[in-house]
Amino acid sequence: MNCFATRAELKSRARQSLMGHYFSLSGAFLTIGLLQYLVSVPPSLMNVQPPFGMLLYYGAYFALELFYGIFQAGLAFLFLSNACGQPVSMNGIFSGFWNNPGRAAMVRFFPALLLLIPDIVPTICLTQFADGHDQKWLWYGLLITLILLPYTFFVEILYSQAFYVMLDYPDMEASECLRYSRRLMKGNMLRFLWLRFSFLPLVILGFLSCGIGLLFVYPYREQTYANFYLDLVAQQE
Repeated sequence: MNCFATRAELKSRARQSLMGHYFSLSGAFLTIGLLQYLVSVPPSLMNVQPPFGMLLYYGAYFALELFYGIFQAGLAFLFLSNACGQPVSMNGIFSGFWNNPGRAAMVRFFPALLLLIPDIVPTICLTQFADGHDQKWLWYGLLITLILLPYTFFVEILYSQAFYVMLDYPDMEASECLRYSRRLMKGNMLRFLWLRFSFLPLVILGFLSCGIGLLFVYPYREQTYANFYLDLVAQQE
């Protein structure tokens, strides 16, 4: 019988791992947040009028998602290393660039492709609202977003372990990493969903502190996720 760690146990392990490392891991999050903002500015300035402008916008958006996947691999490396008691530094977020960046981009490719639909359809509605100021398009966009929210959570959670798997099994192809993530999450999706929701109050408090608190909340959350992965693997073995 599997004896998975509780949310409280996973968070306790995360707090212990973070002691003495908060500065490095918070700095990594701040750096990657600034980089993500800088690379997302050019697509946001594009004309998204359909059809050509919309295609150009989402082509650039999708390319940046793959590029960001390399940074996600770096973050996974940082927190997985910290969970295993290995030394960490802010430079770890760039580790994906010197450790098979193409594989990291491909691990991100399929989930990003599946999540294009929840992004495109509401954006089209909001574009129609901005053009004609017809409030029905605003309500359509909000309704579609709410309808597609369970699908978005499902995809994100199903492939949430893929970057950890990629780091643990350097010989695996990207498609194998995704399959292994699906296998790990079989029967554990609700556990991970409740774990995600348990950080919502802290995230709200972080925003209320003008974002400063997020420099502590995000590392805490990501460290807990890394411990969740290690717990899954331990039960599989």
